[in-house]
This record gives sequence, structure tokens and C-alpha cells, in this order.
Amino acid sequence: MKEMDLKKAMLFFGIPGLSIFAMFNWAYEVLIKMNISIHWSAYLCLWGPILVMVGYIFIRYFTSEHSFKKYFMIGRLSKKQILIVIGAFIVVQVLESLLSFSRPFLASLPGFHVPSYYPDLFRTDMDLKVPLDTFLGIKMNRNVFPIFFWLLWLVTNIGCEELLWRGYALPRMEKYFGKWAWLVNGLLWNICIHLFMRWSFITLIPVTLIVPYLCQRYKSIWPGVIIHGLGNLLVYAILIPSILY
Repeated sequence: MKEMDLKKAMLFFGIPGLSIFAMFNWAYEVLIKMNISIHWSAYLCLWGPILVMVGYIFIRYFTSEHSFKKYFMIGRLSKKQILIVIGAFIVVQVLESLLSFSRPFLASLPGFHVPSYYPDLFRTDMDLKVPLDTFLGIKMNRNVFPIFFWLLWLVTNIGCEELLWRGYALPRMEKYFGKWAWLVNGLLWNICIHLFMRWSFITLIPVTLIVPYLCQRYKSIWPGVIIHGLGNLLVYAILIPSILY
């Protein structure tokens, strides 16, 4: 397993991050004008570059001699570690809630404003009161499609990001950065991958630092899968009542 120095890490996070930024700032409106729905346009802009990266690392995996679990740092967690991870998830949610004031503040600064055409999921003015009338342009009332679409979004999000940033990048970064690999990993994840929603930089600090820290500490991507996954599952607390309303 080769080490990933700062230059390689910046390229590994920076290329998909800039690609996502470009997709949302130039390709998104083109897709909408082509009559591609808001939710599929958002999915393609965000996850298209990530899926390309996943394809790249899988090609590298198939040409390696390592097992899948070793190649992507899929280690088992003890019961105690699982409880600590769940506790960390609660801490992340509390801290993100406390830091949420920073999103509209950052969005008011030059270079951080939210483009008017951005889908509601990434806006600072999204009203999360139940029931929602629409979500990513999808009408909610008595419509079960959002449940399945968000499941696809969740699987793509958790599966791809944790395999890429933690499973593949983190152990290789650890060979170069040692015990501070989690910090570099988290900062690059926050700044590069979330450049397209840069008004959330401060709000995302807890999750983008706690997740790689626990993954490096426990030598496993499972802390990221659990924390990242539970956070995404919370969206169903809004979607399901909105559908049933």
C-alpha cells in the first residue's frame, strides 16, 4: 500500500471537489434546461464525479493483491466502540445544530452566496417544517417516490464517500502523516468536497473531523458509515410525515 502525501491527497480530494463545484455552477442549469428533473440533476451533479472516483479505486483494487476488507479498511468494531460511535453521532448533531447560525452568515459574505438556482437541499433558507410541499423538486403529498430516491441517495452517499475518503485515502494518508492523518483527511473532505456548498464549512467541522478521527483510531470505515448514515436517515423524519400528510 503506497503512501498518500499532501500533493496526492490534495489531488485526490481536489479533483472531485472542483468537478462537483463545476457541475453545480455550470452543468446544473444546463440539465434543468434539458428538462431533466431537479432531483436527478442534483444527483448527477453531486454524485457523478464521486462515482467516477469509485470506479477508479475499484480498478486499482482489482489489480491489487489485497482482500476487499484490507484494501478499504473494513475492520470490525467492538460493542464498546459501537456505543462510542453512537455517542459521537449525538455529539455531532448537537454541535452542528449549535453551529448552524454560521450558514446564513457565511452566505452573506462575498464569494459565499448561495446561487438562486440551487436546489432546496443545499440552500440556507430551506424551510424544514413538516409537511414539506416539495423536496428536491419532488411533490411530497401521497407520493412514495421520495422514500426510494432518498434511499438511493443515502446508499450512494455513504457507500461511495466512506470507501473513498476513509477506506481508500485515510490508511494511505496515515503512512505519510502518521497520527495526524485524520485531521488532514477531515479538512480536505470539508474544504474540497463541500466547496459547492461552502456556506456550510463551519457547520460541517464536527462531522468532518470526528468521522476520520474515529475511523483512524479504530482502523475501520464503520464509524463513518454509522455517523454518516444515521445523519442521512434523519431526513426520513421529515420525508415520511410530509408524504403522509
